[in-house]
Amino acid sequence: MTTQSTELANKLSSLTPKPSTKSLLDGITLMHRVDKVLIILLDGSGSMLSAMDNRKKIEVAWQVLKDDLMPNMIGWTYGVILFNDYAYWIVYPQQDTTALAITSPSATGRTAMGMGLRVAWQWVKTHAKEARFILLSDGMPTDMSKQEILDTAKVNNIPIDTVGIGQGNDYDPIFLQSLSSITGGIFSEASSVKLLSETILKLSPSQRPLLGEVKK
Repeated sequence: MTTQSTELANKLSSLTPKPSTKSLLDGITLMHRVDKVLIILLDGSGSMLSAMDNRKKIEVAWQVLKDDLMPNMIGWTYGVILFNDYAYWIVYPQQDTTALAITSPSATGRTAMGMGLRVAWQWVKTHAKEARFILLSDGMPTDMSKQEILDTAKVNNIPIDTVGIGQGNDYDPIFLQSLSSITGGIFSEASSVKLLSETILKLSPSQRPLLGEVKK
C-alpha cells in the first residue's frame, strides 16, 4: 500500500459514522417532547363571523385567549388549532406567550371539529406526556358524526373542556357537554364577552392544572 493510500485509510477509519435519518428523527422527537401541554381548538367556521356584544365572535375569542389565557400559561407548552373546512395549527406548540399577538384569524367555511381533534390527539401522542384540550365552538361538527367524535374521545384519555360560544341554539350543548363529561373535562356556555372571559380564566392552567396522561 502506498503512503498516500495508508494516510487515506487512516483518515477514513477515524471518521465518526454519520447518524441515520431515523436516529436524527428520533432525536428531534425526543427534543420536542414535553411534560404538559394545553391545546386550544378554536372554531374558525363562517358562523364565527356573527356578532357577540357587537363584535365578531372570532375576534372576541382571540382577544379573550390573549388577555385571559396567555398571562396564565407561564411554564406551559401550548398550541392553537383553527378548524373550519380544514384543521391546522395557527400557533404551533411552544411556550412563547406572545405568539397570540398576531392578527385575529379569519373565519370561513364549515366546522371540521373532528379533524381538529384528530390533529391534536396525534400531536400529543407523539410529543407529550400529559395534556388537556380547550375547545371553543359556536356550531356543530360537519366532518364527522357526533357519535364518532365521542367514541374516539373515549379512548384517548385527554380531558376536553368545551365552551359553547353564543346561544345554545347555535351549537349542541348536549353534545359538547357529553364530549367533556366522557373525557373528564367540563362544559361551559358563554353568551357574552364577559362570560367568555370569565370562563377562559377559569380554564387557564393557573386555576385549572388538570391534565390527562397520554396513551401511546
